[in-house]
Amino acid sequence: MKNTYLTGYFPLIAILLFSSSLSISTSLYALKMLSSFGMYDGMLDYFSEKGIRLALFAAFALLYFMVLSALKLIANTVTELSLLFFANDPEGNNLKKLRMGSMIYLGGGILSFVLLQNVIWIVIWFAVVTLAYFVFTVYRIYSTLSLMSLVGFILLELLFWFTFVIGILFIFIKLYNSIMASLPV
Repeated sequence: MKNTYLTGYFPLIAILLFSSSLSISTSLYALKMLSSFGMYDGMLDYFSEKGIRLALFAAFALLYFMVLSALKLIANTVTELSLLFFANDPEGNNLKKLRMGSMIYLGGGILSFVLLQNVIWIVIWFAVVTLAYFVFTVYRIYSTLSLMSLVGFILLELLFWFTFVIGILFIFIKLYNSIMASLPV
């Protein structure tokens, strides 16, 4: 593309698409759970059905939007830090090469609406799209890096995300264990 700023809004649209599909799917699941607990009928006494659906969608959409936006910010920072350490590119040409990769997430966000029936499938699809973006990133910049720099770039990215995911899982496990320990038996 001639204008590099043309794709600047693609990440925002992709985040909106993924958060919308995730929130629709989660809202449907939450409505099923509320019905199975018998709470949904009680809520209908005070709120309309559309109001409950809209409130659930808005709450989950906001939550997913914040999480995906934070992940995007972290991913950009880690990628640029990796390029700082391993690329000999003071003009930032590698970053310009990576701009078109946002179309991968945009297409993935559009296709995520096909998987609305299950949140797990949307999360798996997001992971597949992320892997495709990572392969695209490595493919686009491998010609500008030496072999050792490319290995360093890949290892820094993988090590960071592995540590990040393990850290988040550890926090959730600790939180779960502390809640379970505080319950009276």
